[in-house]
Amino acid sequence: MKHLKVIVKATLLSTLFALTVRTEWKTSRKHNGTSIDLSNTLTMGNLSKANLDYILRWEGGLSKHERDSASRYPVPDGSGYHTNKGVTWRVFSSHFGKSEKIDFFDKEKFNELIHRFYQMSQDDFREIYKLYWNGVKADLVESQVIAEYMADFAWGSGVAGASRQIQKWLNTQGFKVAIDGKIGNQTIGAINELIQDKGEKIAFESLEAHRRHFLSHLRDFDVFGRGWYNRLNDFVAYAYQTIHANS
Repeated sequence: MKHLKVIVKATLLSTLFALTVRTEWKTSRKHNGTSIDLSNTLTMGNLSKANLDYILRWEGGLSKHERDSASRYPVPDGSGYHTNKGVTWRVFSSHFGKSEKIDFFDKEKFNELIHRFYQMSQDDFREIYKLYWNGVKADLVESQVIAEYMADFAWGSGVAGASRQIQKWLNTQGFKVAIDGKIGNQTIGAINELIQDKGEKIAFESLEAHRRHFLSHLRDFDVFGRGWYNRLNDFVAYAYQTIHANS
């Protein structure tokens, strides 16, 4: 019963947060002081429309690359594999181990989890992706493309890491957003204001350029940089096609 109360409370808080953001942005104020009515223009990101094929196309299958940071937490079966379809063993085992209350001292159950990781189903993949989507509150962003790009950013850099970079980007656009690695009302409000002010295409291009700059300064850029940029080029092509279709 106590566990049920916690779940109900968390659900109510999540719903309240969403309603608060939507209500605040029906009539909002730009950072230049001009009021705008957004009541008829809200189009939030939708997880069911996310282009997951894009991620699967670039992530491929099993990986045991030693330069990948995920190599520090490989599957504990001696194989050396640490990632499947872009999902690390650490994230997969942590999420499904907790959600399904798997006793890691139960050898049979643990081996079943390892097998499940290797055979990763579409449903399991989508559930992991949802962690990153929800982590950046993509369903509150007024652009499907930017919502997906934020989730993809989190997929590659972690929710906290991507959130900090998104907040740094917003500060370069004239907003004063706290850089705390947590997407809240302030960050979502600034993103949506920027989209309304400059348009979806320009806002996307600005965030995309910021991410490229961020990636270019990472330690492993010499090893993975070309692949990262090719992947971003693919997303950009998809983004322009989507934006054009919606215009």
